[in-house]
Amino acid sequence: MLSLALDTLNRLFYKIPARPRNVQIEVTNRCNMDCSMCPREDLEIELEHMDWDKFIIVIDQLRSGEDITLTGWGEPFLHPRIFDMITACKERGHKVMITSNGLFTKPSMIEDILGSGLDALTFSIDSVEESDNIPEGHNNNSVYENIEAVARLRKNGSPSLRLQSTLHADGENDLYDVIRYAAKIGCEVVNVGRLDRKYAPDLKRPNQQDEERIFREADRIARFAGVQLDWIQYSVSKGITRFVYKLLRKKLHRSGRYCLKTFDNAYVSREGNVTPCCLLPQAKMGNMLDQSLPDIWKSKRFNLFRENYRDTCGSCDLWTISQVPATQRGKIPHGSGVCQP
Repeated sequence: MLSLALDTLNRLFYKIPARPRNVQIEVTNRCNMDCSMCPREDLEIELEHMDWDKFIIVIDQLRSGEDITLTGWGEPFLHPRIFDMITACKERGHKVMITSNGLFTKPSMIEDILGSGLDALTFSIDSVEESDNIPEGHNNNSVYENIEAVARLRKNGSPSLRLQSTLHADGENDLYDVIRYAAKIGCEVVNVGRLDRKYAPDLKRPNQQDEERIFREADRIARFAGVQLDWIQYSVSKGITRFVYKLLRKKLHRSGRYCLKTFDNAYVSREGNVTPCCLLPQAKMGNMLDQSLPDIWKSKRFNLFRENYRDTCGSCDLWTISQVPATQRGKIPHGSGVCQP
């Protein structure tokens, strides 16, 4: 309870911790799916695996206890040494998470995952089956067998499972089906994110009023099904943490003055560059191959970015409570990228 109170106060006053608590490492930019909603090929990044030597230099800088996500703009399980990477992180005392599209390259991958010591695994799906409403989303019928096999064969709830969906216009029923599907296979959490249209402006998403209505119904379905619904604009976590977040969410987000993505998260590219988020490859705050993470994290450059993030992120509203109205989107300058939840 004391820890929750202190963390809440720090977030309310945007008091940055001494080092990030969550570190996302871009282990690969190669992918075996080609989703039209994905901006991977628009970011001017090299589509390649992270070198093992660079990976070791990065994780050797991290202290025991950080949460590490081994996911970039690609499919992590394509990396030839992904299971060595998981082992190296676990040996150093870290909690390790991965987000996958579920399109495994070989049947043995399921057994390898379950024996890897991975703590949490997220699968990105936007519908339970091929959807006419979401033709550009994470849809592939072959992934569902893999997801269900992992859910069925894991022991003692390890790794924990999460489904991640992006809300599209006319896709609310698909979202409801994903929540019910999560309950059916024993998945603990469903995470919902807004659709980013910076690189695909023709993509459609619900407006603010419809989004709020969809959340209320999705929350009702999730509570009935016994699934945790994480939706950064409305509610996250469970128990007292969920109650506090719902009560203070607008104050925690400071009405968009700061992006909470920069509060305790750092993104590390395959070259070792530290950036504020995955969609800002050119916003380099420093490089972990020759600088320490705490020095980068608390640097004047990073703090300046935090104070003026709109100069770079433009009208991004993926981590703000309220949507940026369409009439204002062109009035806010766009820079090198925006940020996904």
